[in-house]
Amino acid sequence: MGSKPMNKRGTYILIGILLAPGLGACSRADSDPAAGGLTVGEAEVLERAADRLDSRASSPAAVESQALEQDIRARLDAEIAKKAPNNN
Repeated sequence: MGSKPMNKRGTYILIGILLAPGLGACSRADSDPAAGGLTVGEAEVLERAADRLDSRASSPAAVESQALEQDIRARLDAEIAKKAPNNN
């Protein structure tokens, strides 16, 4: 009794069966370590939270705070420039 050659479909099925365990091992579990001492799951949760925060519009208080900070920096820079020795 000789074996008959496998058809293309059978070959693809065999390749899929052989590769499936290897591909499953490539995925990372939520409890696997990630950067910064976090787990993969924790890092993903933090990334989604950051995306939500980044997508929100700025509040009026935040805009006013940024303007005030820029004003203070400009004043401090001017004071520092006055006190710096003249290099002429």
